[in-house]
Amino acid sequence: MLGRRRTQSERDAATVEMVFAAVTGALLAAAGFIAVISPVLAGAVHGAGRKGCFAGAVVLAAALFCGRVAITLRRFERLGRLRGADPHGPAAAPPGQTPSDPSITADPVHASGSAASSRRGDGPSPDQPSQPGRTSPDS
Repeated sequence: MLGRRRTQSERDAATVEMVFAAVTGALLAAAGFIAVISPVLAGAVHGAGRKGCFAGAVVLAAALFCGRVAITLRRFERLGRLRGADPHGPAAAPPGQTPSDPSITADPVHASGSAASSRRGDGPSPDQPSQPGRTSPDS
C-alpha cells in the first residue's frame, strides 16, 4: 500500500478491525486470567502459591492479549494486501470481455443462464427461494 492513499472506507475498515482485535484480545485475556486465578479465588491455594498464581495469570493474560491482537491484525493486513493487489478480483474482466478461463467468473450466481433469465422476470433462479421472505434450505 505504499504510494497509495487509502480511501475512507479502507480507514474505517482498519479502525473496526483494530477495535475488534483489542476487544476480543481483552476478553480472551480476562478468560485466561480468571481460569488461572480461580483456585486462589476458591481458597484452594495459600501462601507463596497465591503470588505465583497471580503472576502466572498476569503473564498468561498479557500473552493471550498480545497474541490475539497480533494474529487478528496480521490476518487483516494479509487480506488487505490480497485485495489491494487486484481490486476487482482475479476473475474480473474489463467490461464487454469475458475472463480467459470460462470456468472462472466474477459472480457465479449470475454466470448461469437461469440466473440471467430470472433478472428478466422469467421466474426464480434455482439458487433463490421460491417464496419471498423464505430462505433456501442450504443457506
